[in-house]
Amino acid sequence: MLDKLKKHYGNSITTDTSQQSGYLWFITDEGTRFGISQSSLSDSESRLLRSMFNTYENDTNTPAYSTAQLKWESILKGDALLDEETFYRFVHFFSKQPITDFISFSEAVNGLFPEDAVLLLNKDHKGGVIIETSKQEFIDTPYEALKDMLSTDFYIDVSVYIGSYQYQLSHAQKTYEREQQQFIEVKNQLHPKPVYTIADVVPHLLLQSANPLAEKTLQALLTEWDNEDQETLKSIKVFAECNMNASLAAKKLYIHRNSLQYRVDKFYEKTGLDVKQFKNALTVYMAILSYEQNRNL
Repeated sequence: MLDKLKKHYGNSITTDTSQQSGYLWFITDEGTRFGISQSSLSDSESRLLRSMFNTYENDTNTPAYSTAQLKWESILKGDALLDEETFYRFVHFFSKQPITDFISFSEAVNGLFPEDAVLLLNKDHKGGVIIETSKQEFIDTPYEALKDMLSTDFYIDVSVYIGSYQYQLSHAQKTYEREQQQFIEVKNQLHPKPVYTIADVVPHLLLQSANPLAEKTLQALLTEWDNEDQETLKSIKVFAECNMNASLAAKKLYIHRNSLQYRVDKFYEKTGLDVKQFKNALTVYMAILSYEQNRNL
């Protein structure tokens, strides 16, 4: 497509991002940036191009990466192999729209995260990674605020996935790629929430790779549930997610604790599985996830 545009617009099209004034800039799905002289575009051509490509704000206002950013960019590309032991964790964010105002975005992220956090964007600017280089307590770091900030200030809907603690820089590239792939693999099965962790992702990965016998076993646990009320299943799932804490689960479900206890007892009578016990709760939780996937719930 870009070759056809170059043939059509000739000298009026450029990929030289230093030419900002007088050009309307776009970015392809592959991350290629190109600009077309506005004087060469009719209104209808401009509308057509906007419908085909995402617009792009020229990178001349984008600050050069800092030493820390260049170091991590090199590590994640595999250009630097460092055999060091140091803490780090990847906070991945994924978007359908490109982040075009890098300066403002970078300033906003710096206001949310500690100074030693490192921000890198993907090649197509549709998401990227924030690298934490010091341990942060989940409750003390506004991961959920990152999603809210992008939605409110930049009109971009993102998914945020927090990776696991890491200590070997030599594993950084493979860890980064694996965590990205983990989320992409199961994102369509995940229920909407502000922030995802590995605990949200792994059960779905296990279900996707389960052998036929495991699938049938999980499905058989709830075969009698097709005609039962879905509220009970939802309650059991939330109960398991709340570590079998009835008070917390009831609060999340906006029901009385006694009502939740009734549903737990009802589930036990129907299935013989006491979800107040960890092993049973884990098994039932996987069965409910499988049940939801098979019915697109």
